[in-house]
Amino acid sequence: MSESNAIGIGMIGCGTVGGGVAKLLLEQTDLYERRIGKRVELRSVMVRDCDTETASQIVPKSMVTCDAEAFFGTDMDIVIEVAGGAGPIAEFFKRALKEGKHVVTANKALLAKQGPELFAIAHENNASIAFEASCGGGIPFVTALQFGLMANRINVLYGILNGTCNYILSEMTQKGKTYAEALSEAQEKGFAEADPTMDVGGHDTAQKLVILGSLAFGARIEEEQIPCEGIDNLDLADIGFGQELGYDIKLLGIGERVGEDQFSLRVQPCFVHADSMVAQVSGSFNAISVYGHSVGHTMSYGRGAGREPTASAIVSDALNIASGWYPKAFADMKLWSDGHDPINLIDPDDLISRFYIRVNALDQPGVIAEVTKLLGDSGISLTAVIQHEINLGQFVPLAITTHDARQGDVIAALKKIEGLSTIEGSPVCIHIVEEPEG
Repeated sequence: MSESNAIGIGMIGCGTVGGGVAKLLLEQTDLYERRIGKRVELRSVMVRDCDTETASQIVPKSMVTCDAEAFFGTDMDIVIEVAGGAGPIAEFFKRALKEGKHVVTANKALLAKQGPELFAIAHENNASIAFEASCGGGIPFVTALQFGLMANRINVLYGILNGTCNYILSEMTQKGKTYAEALSEAQEKGFAEADPTMDVGGHDTAQKLVILGSLAFGARIEEEQIPCEGIDNLDLADIGFGQELGYDIKLLGIGERVGEDQFSLRVQPCFVHADSMVAQVSGSFNAISVYGHSVGHTMSYGRGAGREPTASAIVSDALNIASGWYPKAFADMKLWSDGHDPINLIDPDDLISRFYIRVNALDQPGVIAEVTKLLGDSGISLTAVIQHEINLGQFVPLAITTHDARQGDVIAALKKIEGLSTIEGSPVCIHIVEEPEG
């Protein structure tokens, strides 16, 4: 506790989100004091370059420093880390914990990579880590899994966890834009970075799934364990066939319990029923569906990024720490990955799912029968086959959907189909997600 009666706060970084955090802390001091019964004070802001950072436009210049020793010498109880990344930031993070300071962060990459180590350091030093803003911006995904659903055994979670991808897919499905056109527009509007690889490749979603999956299933998860497929290779032809079949497409982070103690984790574009709740989530919005054994289905929805929503989550975390209840919960409860065993994952080949398949097949007698026979020989039962009219002798897209099938069997069958002389190029395969009962 600070020497004064107020709770002292220091902040590392003051970019877009950090500016929103500082604004809330400086402008809403009286409101927060009424709510938690204690005064919170922003006392120091550490930035990389005092000459170029915008911190001094938001906070008094006397609070801004580029000197780590000066920053850590400030009387403060809570450190808010909004600089992002690893390297020196990770060392500052650890230093704060080792000095017994509580840390609030939105740094999903750091938590996904070093979460168990950081949680262990916090526990060893009577500190705590709050990280609501790391997944879903201002939407309380983390709090729901930590505390709101504690009575439940979580069986399934799947979420739209990246607003950039959801915006791009919405433009492709609703307006018929190509991936390149939708990405360019997303960049112009500030929804996508100049280098969008982390987002469109699914890696941002995978990092969030590490954090959420650990909380949901009480297991230690490594990012490298999550098969990850992005949206950058999606074709409008498949989106069109999906719409004909009654589906929309979303990039989903999925975690599900298989039996008692095995799990499946994955990030991939999936077809979802067009009338499902998750299909209604469009633009840059995020959502997560969670299925608990007692509560059934719950869904959280909102803005998953941006200055104000993310700042809201960060300041809320700081207030929960300042009130005193969160540090006690962090110390006493067994919810954190440093106390978890490694997750027990099924072999991806054993995943059971429905599938959408598209092949470019030569339009001549017997080809469809040949393709469907190879699928049938692998035990794969079909629910629909679509082929549009075209001139005989040309290659034509053939769209197929299956009943539940084993992923390894589907992959093996598609390799055989690809080897046929009547098939052009590689088959496309997309999972179809069915909402669990409950």
